[in-house]
Amino acid sequence: MKPAVLANTLDEMIRETKKGQLNWQLELQSTDGLQDSLKHRITEDGKEWVVDECFISFYCVFRGKQQLMITYEHIKRHNDQVRSDNLIFMPPLNVRFFDVGILSPYIVDADAVLLDRFHQLWMLLITSYKNKEGLVSIKFFDPYE
Repeated sequence: MKPAVLANTLDEMIRETKKGQLNWQLELQSTDGLQDSLKHRITEDGKEWVVDECFISFYCVFRGKQQLMITYEHIKRHNDQVRSDNLIFMPPLNVRFFDVGILSPYIVDADAVLLDRFHQLWMLLITSYKNKEGLVSIKFFDPYE
């Protein structure tokens, strides 16, 4: 799917969610809350970087069709420097693995607009979840299990 088409679809999904007409199932796996001693490290440019990874699976039924989208963020930190890469995947419904290699055939060419729409959707859904509005369920996965 082209980024502009997916961005427009996300706009519609956001509007439907705000109206309370769209339910979401999120699955999340992140190393963000772990101690740095448990995180992967890589060496680049002669510096050791601490790596965080975050996968979020977004699932809903939109216009009678099941939708599955998975985002991945790879964040490297060295002292006060931060570098981040973001990927978006639209795999078939039976491919729900948090593994970039397995998901790579389903990558979407993401641009800044599309990444912004996913951020908007995430913020809306997490707010809805915190407010216990009943539109969002979240399942958390341990990144090392």
